Amino acid sequence: MNALSLAGQVAMVTGAGHGIGRASALALAEAGALVVATDVDFAGASETEQLIKNAGYAAVAATADVTDAEAMVAAVDDIVRTHGRLDIVHANAGVLMAGTALTQTLDEWDKTFTVNVRGTFLTVRAALPQMVQQKSGAIIITASVSGLIGEPDLVAYNSSKGALVNLTRQLAIEYAEHGIRVNGICPGWIETGFNDPVLGHLETEELDQLVGRQVPLGRQGTPEDIAPSVVFLASDWARYITGQLLPIDGGLTSM
Repeated sequence: MNALSLAGQVAMVTGAGHGIGRASALALAEAGALVVATDVDFAGASETEQLIKNAGYAAVAATADVTDAEAMVAAVDDIVRTHGRLDIVHANAGVLMAGTALTQTLDEWDKTFTVNVRGTFLTVRAALPQMVQQKSGAIIITASVSGLIGEPDLVAYNSSKGALVNLTRQLAIEYAEHGIRVNGICPGWIETGFNDPVLGHLETEELDQLVGRQVPLGRQGTPEDIAPSVVFLASDWARYITGQLLPIDGGLTSM
């Protein structure tokens, strides 16, 4: 069997209603997994489900707020009750709000950490008992290059993604003995609208010039540039990889 095949596996993707989460859900389904596309916006999750089914693959839409511990436990319980297992979790839901140490409001700081850090933690914590019972599992956390480097006007976001970088490492060493691998992806500038709070004020020409200066490959990435790495990290091709953070950034962090 192709080691990249995910046939017979069940995957949950949070933040699957758009952007990187949607592309990841599509790619995991194409690799053979049954994908539970989860989003706080059920309409977005349903669109992702339909896109996957239209392509001839298996998916189910679900709604859950990653910041709600009981909701995440219920979401995982429903997956296990319906499908019998949970093999892959892509903890992807997140928010970005621009601000410096002097301009970021405390509400923005708290919301950033609540969604990005608490939400990821609760997603993983809900999934771990089933994976421990199975003695297997692959968890992929969407961190960011913003967790690896400092950037202006992103004090809350940079700090939250830095927390996810070390959460990935901590979970990896804690649960390796249970056959569970935990890795993170660190996307750079991805053209999804997610970065609009920082880049949205720029005209197209200004943005192209900025990208040309900052990104060696000379363009923003797309969600489809990110998704194959999620599939790889979920697959047996990555069976000896855990606790790692993979930058997918067009070379940005090498500058």
